[in-house]
Amino acid sequence: MRKIRRRCKNPDCREWFNPAFQNQQWCSAECGTVIALAKREKDRQKAKQEAERRRREETQQEKRHTKIRKLALKPDSYFKKQAQQAFNQFIRLRDHDQPCISCGETNPPDLHGGQWDCGHFKTVGGFPELRFEERNAYRQCKSCNAGSAKHGAKAATVAQQYEANLVERYGQALVDWLNGPHEMPHYRRDDFIRIRDEYRAKCRKLTKLMEAA
Repeated sequence: MRKIRRRCKNPDCREWFNPAFQNQQWCSAECGTVIALAKREKDRQKAKQEAERRRREETQQEKRHTKIRKLALKPDSYFKKQAQQAFNQFIRLRDHDQPCISCGETNPPDLHGGQWDCGHFKTVGGFPELRFEERNAYRQCKSCNAGSAKHGAKAATVAQQYEANLVERYGQALVDWLNGPHEMPHYRRDDFIRIRDEYRAKCRKLTKLMEAA
């Protein structure tokens, strides 16, 4: 029967030898000691890495649980605000290439930093049933949005301009529908979370499309 020959697993040796038993990986006791010590160190490092991985997972899990506990203590208004912010951001992104729905400016003055708002035709305060209605919200410069929140001639002018431009863009039927009666949704916490997540996803999708354009 032909004898089996192997190379010693000690990287500093690598001599050929005839093993005395099936699983022998070393040519001498000295090389066996080197291999055993190397395996012990490798196992020690592996155990250390596994312990560190478990520690990180436990830390992350604890953070998640802490976050969940903190969110559970938040009032519904907290999630309503998040949903409104996500919705408003979507409107600004959707209308990124549109002028102000009221004054028609494409480059608003720096009075408010040249920034844009999401302007509701039927205000959130007066008509909360339309706060998340996309047909009720359009990009609006901060000056007009701030003016519409006030009373008097400025607010009336902004509202008239808003309505006129809506009719010009989308027709009288839309304005009539917005002015008509609407059922008030009974939003709960889960509804606000769902709306928030939906509009955050829409914002991510629009942002990617705009970056790719």
